[in-house]
Amino acid sequence: MERPPNSLKPFANRLAQLAMQHNVAEAAGMLAISDLWNSVPDGPRRQSENIRARDATGANNSDRVGIWKRQEKNGKTYFVRSMDMLWEWHLWANIGTIEPKGIRPRIVLIGESVARGYLYDPQFTPATALKVILDSYLGQNSVEVLDLARTDLCFEVKELAVSVLLLQPDAVIIFGGNNWSDLPVDPRLKPYVEQMVREQGIGGLKRLSEGQMEEKTRQLVKDVSATYKTRGVPLIWIIPEFNLGDWKDPISNVPLLQKDANRQWMNHFDLAHEALRSGDLSAASEHAKQMVELDQGMNASGYYILAECSQKLGELDKAKCYLESARDAMVWCPSLNCSPRPHSLLQRVVRVEAENNKHAVVDTPKLFTEHLNGEIPDRRLFLDYCHLSAAGIQITMAAAASHVLRILEGLNISWSVLAKKCAAPTAEVLGEASFLAAIHNAHWWQSYDQVYFYCAQALEYAPHVAKLMLSFIDMQTRTAPMLMCTSAEHLHELGSPLIDRYLFHSNTQQLDRVLLGAMVDALRTVGIDFRESLDQLRQQEHSVTHRRTDLLKYVYCSSALTQDVMGVARQRLGQGRPRNDAQYYRAYWRESRFVFVGQKKCAVQLRLTCRLPKTSLSQGSIYIEVNGEGWGEMSITRQWSTWDILIPGNLIRDNLNDVAVRWPIPEAPEEQIFVPYNDLNHHDFMNWLCAFGEIHSFTASDARKLSQFGKQNDLTCDPGGNEPTSPSAKDLANHRQAPG
Repeated sequence: MERPPNSLKPFANRLAQLAMQHNVAEAAGMLAISDLWNSVPDGPRRQSENIRARDATGANNSDRVGIWKRQEKNGKTYFVRSMDMLWEWHLWANIGTIEPKGIRPRIVLIGESVARGYLYDPQFTPATALKVILDSYLGQNSVEVLDLARTDLCFEVKELAVSVLLLQPDAVIIFGGNNWSDLPVDPRLKPYVEQMVREQGIGGLKRLSEGQMEEKTRQLVKDVSATYKTRGVPLIWIIPEFNLGDWKDPISNVPLLQKDANRQWMNHFDLAHEALRSGDLSAASEHAKQMVELDQGMNASGYYILAECSQKLGELDKAKCYLESARDAMVWCPSLNCSPRPHSLLQRVVRVEAENNKHAVVDTPKLFTEHLNGEIPDRRLFLDYCHLSAAGIQITMAAAASHVLRILEGLNISWSVLAKKCAAPTAEVLGEASFLAAIHNAHWWQSYDQVYFYCAQALEYAPHVAKLMLSFIDMQTRTAPMLMCTSAEHLHELGSPLIDRYLFHSNTQQLDRVLLGAMVDALRTVGIDFRESLDQLRQQEHSVTHRRTDLLKYVYCSSALTQDVMGVARQRLGQGRPRNDAQYYRAYWRESRFVFVGQKKCAVQLRLTCRLPKTSLSQGSIYIEVNGEGWGEMSITRQWSTWDILIPGNLIRDNLNDVAVRWPIPEAPEEQIFVPYNDLNHHDFMNWLCAFGEIHSFTASDARKLSQFGKQNDLTCDPGGNEPTSPSAKDLANHRQAPG
């Protein structure tokens, strides 16, 4: 009989303790994540062995290449786009049929959205750029470049790379890695996570995630490289790079730390920013280093401060290292809504393994450093976090073409020479891509400066973008559904296929303070003043003088200038309401900000129902600010409480008004950090973060239409956490009016 491994002893000991304590819920969670619940003997092991065996072979279906299925006609083999994959067609190039291999050399490009040419495709793609370069040296149409890149491709690139050999390529280029960090916890490792977190803190989870990524990346590169080496097909790996210079992940709080570390971290955060404002770079760096030490490198905030200090001191190499660490910091928790990115560890593994197998490598981190003369890669080469600008595509494809020419013809031509032969998108495409980049950056909480840059660039490239901006501003501000707005129809008519492909597919209507403000400011530089029209439209569509405003709706809270992005981001897929198990807004920062549209001199009533989290203080005080003015302090507990707060008209502005809820800082957890098993199962680690408060409802109404204000009344819920009941007329009579 085979004995279980010794590493299972901590897991078994913990399970025994829970059984002795009659803690059924936690014991059941441990059994569930270990795959021991309702399983048959050896089932999980057999299942994992089958998965590994399938992965090793590439899971290749000999009748398919991506969405294309093999067909025989007149003794020749074609691959035709399959109707049973119709839902996936839009993720690939618009190729109906892959013809049989002819006499021309066939080069196949596979990869993810970066290889698709995100925001340029279908008007301009890396594949078209590559073909133009090759044609300029080998003759017009003397080589076939087959574009098989797919948006959102992850580790399935392995299966695709193996199946591509059915197409008889003369060389294959793989351009991927930005989506390889989103890995769920391996089921075989789940029993050990609980003990690991208890002993090492949540920093152990980051190390576990990095270990998984390294193992899976190395296996992928080894398996694909071995297959291609056996078949004698040249393979070129393109290692992706990240927009280190301009892209900044939103500032967020750290995970739950032991003892008083969370409070210490926030104190160093404040002192570091205060030192930056006063120009004391030495003090700012010291506080930032303390932050990194406390959070074990699991948060980007400290690294961003260190990078800023290094840049101001002219130490670009140090700054770049810190920015890379900031990019890699959140790998442990994909549920925090981080953008796709290549991890340093992934770049290193692909670089080493590809070269060990004698395959060509386009190392874009080194390539871009050479192109920029040692400067940090930024918006000159990127449209957002990882998707390349036209210049970035041209340089990368020139480097790939250099390897292809060496493989096919033995030519040795540098990328810098080939880049001059590369095709460029039209001014119309450049303008529309910049317009889409402005929207994309704003909806990922980037700075006003970055969003304005793309707005101004769009108008500089293509004057017709001004009409697109005006229609977008109108559509975005309307309360009617996007596709029911006349302005959406105008966008469709005015724009190229890029607008239909990217804007309508992924846009979410919201107040868009930063984005629409940047568009209005950019339009003013070309003689179009739309500020007053936007203000009037917001009043017409969103003013509290017309209807009560639900401040928790994504359209409003997403437009607040807040560091509590994690609380807001949870609502992206929540149909306008908070998206979490309890169906309420959870604050992950000490201040939560919201926005409403008001009218000057018209008083507003705020109604707030909130509580402290169960893992926080038993009681504390919250503060309400309106447009930077303090307006009320309330004592709250872990039970739901509701207040009506009257804000006088002299504090209300025309149009956008800011409301801030300031929370007490939670105490350190009395017990060791626990493992939320449900979250581990669902790859959702939000509950591993320090929560400051919870809001069940928050509304703003025209106070002139209401008659009763009064004293506070607590609304309680049962221990199971049921939602509070709606306040009655008697409750309203007891609510407290804020001071003043």
